[in-house]
Amino acid sequence: MIELILRLTPPLTLLLALLLLLRPWVLERFGARFQYGLWLCVPVLLLALIVPLASPAGGSAMETYRVTLGEISHGAGKADWLNAAYVTGLVLAVSVLGLSLIRLARLMQGAKPAADTKSTGTRLLTSTETEGPFVFGLFRPTVVLPDGFETRFSIKDQQLILAHELSHWRRGDLHCNLLALALLCLCWFNPLCLLAYRRFRQDQEMACDADVTIELSQADRIAYGRALIGNAATVARSWQPLSHHYGDKHTMQQRLIQLKHSKGFSAASLLTPLALVAALGIWAQAPAMAGDSKDLSKPVVRIEPKYPIDAAKQGIEGYVQARFDINAEGKVSNVVIFKSEPQGMFDKVSIDALNQWQYEPKANNGVEVQLDYRLAPPEPVSQKPGDGERERIAVLPHNEEKH
Repeated sequence: MIELILRLTPPLTLLLALLLLLRPWVLERFGARFQYGLWLCVPVLLLALIVPLASPAGGSAMETYRVTLGEISHGAGKADWLNAAYVTGLVLAVSVLGLSLIRLARLMQGAKPAADTKSTGTRLLTSTETEGPFVFGLFRPTVVLPDGFETRFSIKDQQLILAHELSHWRRGDLHCNLLALALLCLCWFNPLCLLAYRRFRQDQEMACDADVTIELSQADRIAYGRALIGNAATVARSWQPLSHHYGDKHTMQQRLIQLKHSKGFSAASLLTPLALVAALGIWAQAPAMAGDSKDLSKPVVRIEPKYPIDAAKQGIEGYVQARFDINAEGKVSNVVIFKSEPQGMFDKVSIDALNQWQYEPKANNGVEVQLDYRLAPPEPVSQKPGDGERERIAVLPHNEEKH
């Protein structure tokens, strides 16, 4: 998991930085709905980077990468430390999210049905523990109203507020929040993800404002803005991760500006930036999908073969030349012994060991390696990366005791 997250972090960070830098210009030029739609670039990029679109065509040439037992141990220790730190942060992030959901569940348990639930056709609740109306629900919308909602707002303002909350649910904003929070938890170590999430939620509110008011008259838009202002000062402490509050005073000025300058929007206009991001993601994966021999997966774990006891007792030495594939998860498969000396003597122990090898997550086919079975340490063999020679690893009898 940590290897995949680290591999995705640089392109994701670059995309988020670009979206944040262009955000003020996009809002002014194209409006809130277009800006909100641009956040679709994030899942599009991740899918383009993760989903394999082609099978790699590896070659027999192999860059030499010698790994001693000490280097393997050091690499494994470093990986364990990184995994432990990442899992700790992930657990904390999920715990914070879980606590907020528990608070929301308790609030809704203590809420009471509103008097006009049947007349609106929507499940309405009232609660003394919330300071502003909000909507919640993944399968059915539930609007929670603050106590005294009917007396604080006029009938027209109440209708506009409810229209705003229900618009969030119909547009699928709550479901988008769930995906955004999942990504935020996975990338908890990246501060740019937190900033992007905040801007994403702000753009979500402004886009919803635009959807609700696009067909309204000027008088109704004024009433809508008045309802925003009337509810803005009482909502700051009531944030919920998956729900939506009508009034967010931190973005109120920008929301009111967007109400005055609503712009048309076409979903087709998003196809160009989304297609561009997808193309860049696929292009970034091109070397891996092409099986570039100069960028092969590096080993993470290598289990050394056990020198056959009978061969060691009889003083028999030899070698095995093997070919195998590495899948996208870094696991070895399709091990084939295409040459060995003495024939069949070391084949089984070699295959058993190779099947347990683990590489960095990157697909490669046709990787070759030579295992030299020696009774004594061989003299160092000089191999240069790219010289066309397969990697050679010495296997000694005393290594059996270490396993």
